[in-house]
Amino acid sequence: MSSLDRKDWQRIRQGDNTGLAGIYSRHKDRLYTFCRYVTGNQQQSEDIVQETFVKLLDQSKNLDDNVSIKDWLFVCARNLTYNHLKRQKQSSLLTDFIDPPAESNVETEIFIRDVLSRLTTEERELILLREQQRFTTKEISSMLNISAEAVRVRLYRIRKKMQQTAKEEK
Repeated sequence: MSSLDRKDWQRIRQGDNTGLAGIYSRHKDRLYTFCRYVTGNQQQSEDIVQETFVKLLDQSKNLDDNVSIKDWLFVCARNLTYNHLKRQKQSSLLTDFIDPPAESNVETEIFIRDVLSRLTTEERELILLREQQRFTTKEISSMLNISAEAVRVRLYRIRKKMQQTAKEEK
């Protein structure tokens, strides 16, 4: 846990909710981006991020002082996102949005969207956590309750699948 998160977490644990503002400002954008990639919907993503921080406050008395706030927030947001999608029974998760690099052109954006849309939900989640959110293999394994080796193997297979899809598209 970062030292800033630790200080803000101690404030929250002591009943001073001003610590939430610091945690919120440090993590809201990454959570939103992740949720937006998965849901493809701006409003749903904003709602999920807000609900994530409400749950953090609700759980503040139950969470260990040594918990990684960043990891906890992403696991919570992930679970809320998938619960929301299950309720809505969405079949296509990535049709409305992709956040391309600044130098990207429209053709590249369409190509990336197409390749990602061919992945399963679990595959898309793994690749986004690693490549877009820059979580380490160890952090991802902790979040998903799978071994680091399983994360590495799955990421390798996903990348191979994406390469194969790219070859088929050309």
